[in-house]
Amino acid sequence: MTVPVDAGGSAIVWREAPNRPVFVGGTGRSGTTIAGRLLGHHRDLGSTNPRELRFVASSGGVADAYATATGALTGALAVRPEAVVDNLWAHWYQRVKPSGAHGGLYRRLDRDQMADVCRQYVADFPADPYAASRRFTETIVSANVRRDPGSRWVDTTPANARAADRVLALFPDGVVVHMMRDGRDVAASFVSKPFGPKEVFAGLDAWRERMIEAWRAEQASPPGRVVRIDLQELAVTHRDETLQRLLSSIGVDDDRRMRQWFDAKVLPQQAHVGRWRRDYDDETARRIDERYATIIGELDDLGVPRPA
Repeated sequence: MTVPVDAGGSAIVWREAPNRPVFVGGTGRSGTTIAGRLLGHHRDLGSTNPRELRFVASSGGVADAYATATGALTGALAVRPEAVVDNLWAHWYQRVKPSGAHGGLYRRLDRDQMADVCRQYVADFPADPYAASRRFTETIVSANVRRDPGSRWVDTTPANARAADRVLALFPDGVVVHMMRDGRDVAASFVSKPFGPKEVFAGLDAWRERMIEAWRAEQASPPGRVVRIDLQELAVTHRDETLQRLLSSIGVDDDRRMRQWFDAKVLPQQAHVGRWRRDYDDETARRIDERYATIIGELDDLGVPRPA
């Protein structure tokens, strides 16, 4: 179905629901991008553009508004569809990345088209928040794509893991892939980037909190819809076994093109295992290790799964 959106005659193809989408998430700096790019090379899957949609799983996004409509989010956490639209324009439509490059949903729809899609979402939401949210998401994701718009897509927003329960409530045929990585390497990687915690011990604490959030979201999700993948196992220690487990959880077979990319790009050096030792002097590395050991003990006490 097409709906005219401006005097110039441009039109939007409205799409009712995604086909078994894949949501890759993690703590940040945990391998979400490389996992998403790997899956995007599979013949039956395709990476979204932008690769991080953000407007679905991020705080104040589509999944939160639907959770509010079902009563899963209440009080100060409640989100209305109007707030989703405000957040879309403020944070997700066009943003400047730390590299200076521009990214965002403008790659899918121009401003007039997006405004029309947003108006329709807000108008349809009260009567059927489930259908309105799914239609809103799929229309944006599949607008102006070169790939088959009916194929399965892969989003790599890190928040997907921490919002797995809300994402899967809205997309019950979807899969959430939780990428996990040694928290010491995550913290060291945070510090090397112009975003996230600027100090390694703050990075460790952030990793701890996000791991707990992701576990709570997984516990609230339907069984078998969240798969945990350790970056070190995928890239270094158990490559084939971990890849097969990932593909099996998503429900796709091995693929020659994807396998070639895996062999060429998902390499041990790409995982940067032990960078926390290389990036810091011996005394700081010792303190990092001590703090990490304490955090691991806390996670184990809480029953939170963690990297090997």
